[in-house]
Amino acid sequence: MPLVSPVGLLALALLAPIPPASTPSPADACEAASPQLVLSAESSTTPPTVCISPDVPLTLRFDTALQPGSVRIQERERFGDVAPGQQNLLLVPPENLAAGERFQLEVCFADGAAPGCARFLLLAHPALGLSQVKVFRQPRPVASFQEGEKTAQAETRQCQEEVRQLRAERGAPEGLRGALASGLLGEGGISFKDLLESITEARGNALSLHKARSYRTEGRVAVELEFTNPGTLPWLAAGAVLRGPKGEVLKPLPLWQSVPSTDPGAQEPVRVVVEVLASEKEARGTYTLTLWDAEQKRTVTLGLITFP
Repeated sequence: MPLVSPVGLLALALLAPIPPASTPSPADACEAASPQLVLSAESSTTPPTVCISPDVPLTLRFDTALQPGSVRIQERERFGDVAPGQQNLLLVPPENLAAGERFQLEVCFADGAAPGCARFLLLAHPALGLSQVKVFRQPRPVASFQEGEKTAQAETRQCQEEVRQLRAERGAPEGLRGALASGLLGEGGISFKDLLESITEARGNALSLHKARSYRTEGRVAVELEFTNPGTLPWLAAGAVLRGPKGEVLKPLPLWQSVPSTDPGAQEPVRVVVEVLASEKEARGTYTLTLWDAEQKRTVTLGLITFP
């Protein structure tokens, strides 16, 4: 299969930067990014955003055949692979992605109907990249609406559960009384697992890991980590995500960190707890945890995370 057109042949419009004032921050844009996009015949000055992450191949699936040789992507040479098919496009993002980097992508369709081409903004994020996006150019089938409705219902249930839990915790006592009052212990109590011997650390992690445990209790799982900071700047966890064996993403409750920031050279390790709402059947298998700071530049990625 032929490679896409060279970067030097990209249209000037494709290379034109997106105005910063109209572009949300990477964190906000990727939190709200949808795995389903609908194109319209009307031209739009703002292309839809598709988030990408290192080590997360992205497949764009279209409901219309693509025009052969029409795929154009900014800085094509940086991508590990760009493989167009008849109705899909596989992208392997660069390994050296920096948070907030933007690449413009254009594809054209083979049937000549409007819109003839579509543009997308590929936005880099440390961990919230999508593995698959469905793009609808024709009227969406009923099945896609049903799939979208199920996704929306699941997100609504998670938000409702988070609100319920937060309200319950605000009125609950502290210590063991609080755990009992909230119903978190259940009949099985709290199971834990030491991960330090099995966990893997990505090269270039911003922090050094000293302790790792996972926990499972009634309706929740958590990962407790202890780090030291070998750098010269403080570090504060701003976000995290667990990515499962099939690419599924588990977004945690608000993170807890033992101190506002990790002081460089501090003797005492700093604790970070990542907690996720998950039933007994959920959060099974092996996960990768990625944490990032407010600037999303200094990240921590840990692999082979399992729960008891």
